[in-house]
Amino acid sequence: MAGFLIRVYSGWGVELAAISLAAFLLRYAVVPYANHLVASLSGLSGVVASDAVVASYCYTSGLDGATISRLPCFVAGPPGDAAAVATMECPVCLGSVEEGETVRALPVCRHAFHARCVDAWLRLRPTCPVCRATFR
Repeated sequence: MAGFLIRVYSGWGVELAAISLAAFLLRYAVVPYANHLVASLSGLSGVVASDAVVASYCYTSGLDGATISRLPCFVAGPPGDAAAVATMECPVCLGSVEEGETVRALPVCRHAFHARCVDAWLRLRPTCPVCRATFR
Protein backbone atom coordinates (compact mmCIF):
# COMPACT_ATOMS: atom_id res chain seq x y z
CA MET A 1 0.00 0.00 0.00
CA ALA A 2 2.78 2.43 0.86
CA GLY A 3 4.50 1.70 -2.48
CA PHE A 4 1.30 2.61 -4.30
CA LEU A 5 1.09 5.97 -2.48
CA ILE A 6 4.72 6.77 -3.27
CA ARG A 7 4.19 6.01 -6.97
CA VAL A 8 0.98 8.11 -7.12
CA TYR A 9 2.39 11.12 -5.26
CA SER A 10 6.01 10.90 -6.42
CA GLY A 11 5.57 13.95 -8.67
CA TRP A 12 3.98 15.94 -5.89
CA GLY A 13 6.81 15.62 -3.38
CA VAL A 14 8.07 19.17 -3.80
CA GLU A 15 4.57 20.63 -3.69
CA LEU A 16 3.69 18.68 -0.55
CA ALA A 17 6.92 19.76 1.13
CA ALA A 18 6.26 23.42 0.21
CA ILE A 19 2.69 23.27 1.51
CA SER A 20 3.85 21.60 4.71
CA LEU A 21 6.54 24.25 5.24
CA ALA A 22 4.04 27.05 4.59
CA ALA A 23 1.56 25.56 7.09
CA PHE A 24 4.33 25.16 9.67
CA LEU A 25 5.52 28.76 9.25
CA LEU A 26 1.99 30.09 9.37
CA ARG A 27 1.18 28.21 12.55
CA TYR A 28 4.42 28.73 14.46
CA ALA A 29 5.78 32.04 13.12
CA VAL A 30 3.20 34.32 11.49
CA VAL A 31 0.29 33.82 13.89
CA PRO A 32 2.35 34.35 17.08
CA TYR A 33 4.00 37.43 15.53
CA ALA A 34 0.59 38.87 14.59
CA ASN A 35 -0.67 38.22 18.13
CA HIS A 36 2.43 39.97 19.49
CA LEU A 37 1.77 43.00 17.27
CA VAL A 38 -1.85 43.23 18.35
CA ALA A 39 -0.86 43.05 22.01
CA SER A 40 1.86 45.67 21.66
CA LEU A 41 -0.33 48.05 19.64
CA SER A 42 -3.25 47.75 22.04
CA GLY A 43 -0.87 48.82 24.81
CA LEU A 44 -0.08 51.98 22.84
CA SER A 45 -3.71 52.98 22.41
CA GLY A 46 -3.82 54.41 25.93
CA VAL A 47 -0.82 56.61 25.20
CA VAL A 48 -1.99 57.72 21.77
CA ALA A 49 -5.54 58.54 22.80
CA SER A 50 -4.73 60.16 26.15
CA ASP A 51 -6.38 63.53 26.71
CA ALA A 52 -3.09 65.33 27.25
CA VAL A 53 -1.69 64.20 23.90
CA VAL A 54 -4.90 65.05 22.06
CA ALA A 55 -5.21 68.44 23.74
CA SER A 56 -1.61 69.42 23.00
CA TYR A 57 -2.07 68.43 19.35
CA CYS A 58 -5.42 70.23 19.09
CA TYR A 59 -4.20 73.52 20.42
CA THR A 60 -1.14 73.66 18.19
CA SER A 61 -2.76 72.78 14.87
CA GLY A 62 -6.55 73.09 14.94
CA LEU A 63 -9.07 75.73 15.89
CA ASP A 64 -9.86 76.61 19.48
CA GLY A 65 -13.31 76.10 20.98
CA ALA A 66 -14.26 79.81 20.85
CA THR A 67 -13.56 80.01 17.12
CA ILE A 68 -15.51 76.80 16.45
CA SER A 69 -18.50 78.01 18.50
CA ARG A 70 -18.72 81.16 16.35
CA LEU A 71 -19.32 79.09 13.20
CA PRO A 72 -22.99 79.03 12.17
CA CYS A 73 -25.14 76.03 13.05
CA PHE A 74 -28.79 75.15 12.66
CA VAL A 75 -31.22 72.33 13.34
CA ALA A 76 -31.87 70.11 10.33
CA GLY A 77 -35.46 70.27 9.16
CA PRO A 78 -37.59 67.90 7.09
CA PRO A 79 -36.87 67.61 3.36
CA GLY A 80 -38.16 70.66 1.50
CA ASP A 81 -37.77 72.92 4.53
CA ALA A 82 -35.41 75.92 4.43
CA ALA A 83 -33.23 74.26 7.10
CA ALA A 84 -32.93 70.99 5.17
CA VAL A 85 -29.40 69.85 4.40
CA ALA A 86 -28.60 69.42 0.70
CA THR A 87 -26.64 66.16 0.99
CA MET A 88 -28.38 64.72 4.07
CA GLU A 89 -25.19 62.78 4.80
CA CYS A 90 -22.30 63.85 7.04
CA PRO A 91 -19.01 63.41 5.14
CA VAL A 92 -17.05 63.05 8.41
CA CYS A 93 -18.93 60.12 9.99
CA LEU A 94 -20.74 58.99 6.83
CA GLY A 95 -23.98 58.89 8.80
CA SER A 96 -27.23 60.37 7.61
CA VAL A 97 -28.35 63.73 8.96
CA GLU A 98 -31.72 63.22 10.61
CA GLU A 99 -34.41 65.78 11.26
CA GLY A 100 -33.75 67.65 14.52
CA GLU A 101 -29.96 67.11 14.58
CA THR A 102 -27.64 70.07 14.96
CA VAL A 103 -25.79 70.80 11.73
CA ARG A 104 -22.87 73.18 11.23
CA ALA A 105 -22.31 74.85 7.85
CA LEU A 106 -18.81 76.18 7.21
CA PRO A 107 -18.93 79.81 6.04
CA VAL A 108 -16.09 79.66 3.51
CA CYS A 109 -17.34 76.73 1.41
CA ARG A 110 -20.92 76.18 2.69
CA HIS A 111 -20.39 72.43 3.29
CA ALA A 112 -22.59 71.10 6.12
CA PHE A 113 -21.83 68.42 8.73
CA HIS A 114 -23.08 67.11 12.05
CA ALA A 115 -21.93 69.79 14.50
CA ARG A 116 -20.25 67.24 16.79
CA CYS A 117 -18.37 65.64 13.88
CA VAL A 118 -17.03 68.82 12.31
CA ASP A 119 -16.19 70.30 15.73
CA ALA A 120 -13.93 67.34 16.47
CA TRP A 121 -12.41 67.64 13.00
CA LEU A 122 -11.74 71.37 13.35
CA ARG A 123 -10.06 70.88 16.73
CA LEU A 124 -7.49 68.71 14.93
CA ARG A 125 -7.08 70.62 11.65
CA PRO A 126 -8.40 73.99 10.46
CA THR A 127 -9.68 72.81 7.08
CA CYS A 128 -12.97 71.70 5.56
CA PRO A 129 -13.16 67.87 5.50
CA VAL A 130 -14.50 67.94 1.92
CA CYS A 131 -12.68 70.67 0.00
CA ARG A 132 -9.80 71.51 2.40
CA ALA A 133 -10.68 75.22 2.52
CA THR A 134 -8.66 76.77 5.37
CA PHE A 135 -10.14 78.64 8.34
CA ARG A 136 -8.07 81.04 10.48
